[in-house]
Amino acid sequence: MYYFGLMLSVSAIYMIAGAGAAFSLKTGRINLAGEGLIYLGGFLCAILLDLFATVKMHAFFAITFAFTICAAAGALILIFCEFLYKFKHADFLLTTFITSSAIIPLIDGLISGPFRTKTGNLLATPYILPVYRFTSILRPSPLNCFIFFAVGLCILLELFFTKTRFGKRTEIYGISPQFSLYSGFNCNKITFTAAGVCGALHALAGAAAICGIYFTCHTSFYSGLGWNALSVAMIARTRPALVIPVSIVISTLMTYSGRYALYSNLDFDVNMLIQAVILFMIAVLYSPHKRRTNNA
Repeated sequence: MYYFGLMLSVSAIYMIAGAGAAFSLKTGRINLAGEGLIYLGGFLCAILLDLFATVKMHAFFAITFAFTICAAAGALILIFCEFLYKFKHADFLLTTFITSSAIIPLIDGLISGPFRTKTGNLLATPYILPVYRFTSILRPSPLNCFIFFAVGLCILLELFFTKTRFGKRTEIYGISPQFSLYSGFNCNKITFTAAGVCGALHALAGAAAICGIYFTCHTSFYSGLGWNALSVAMIARTRPALVIPVSIVISTLMTYSGRYALYSNLDFDVNMLIQAVILFMIAVLYSPHKRRTNNA
């Protein structure tokens, strides 16, 4: 029961971050800052809720405000990367990767320094108060109502791309940016919106992981989440509705492989091995030769 609930909890994180990655992929941008943004969202959420605890802020307002700040921070970072791409001709893939590579050691230093908990030996921020934690709906697992929010968000994004004019224009831009430009679409609005939504959802995924699973921001909690979310978006072919089942499948593989490794006392990280195999399969699936063949 615990591992089943944990699997669904992790799948909710994949859904949120995967939906953000899918939004970016719709415009032809591959975001490699996923892990850094998830780490940033989790860190900001942890320290903000710890701060709000000192002033005894109501749980609803504290969580809402913390999540808003996290989403805004993630959105601004990816919008800046898109700005560098648009006006400075910097490669989006490279700038997002460098951004993540800069965020992770910076937060590691902050957690091991001024924001480290004064109790215990764990490299982590102080635990958030129980009143700020998402209530479990399947004890003893950490499964909570956030899973319904994640599913609903994916469904809303699917309707956005299929039913709204801006969503359809985003789809068209991803297929042919030049056609979109000559058709009079506001291409800057499309790409900057996609970057902002992608960054915001990755940061929200990190904040949700803190409030729903870990209850503290410890170093390396983000490990694998960003890459798996990108894998989910690619396997789902950037379809938000397909992100839901793919997230559950990937989460099942990761959760139960970790369980098997724990009880089998394996000496290597099975999750990283599975993640490598999945990424390899996606690389083959999205190979340039295959795309040229399909286009022909």
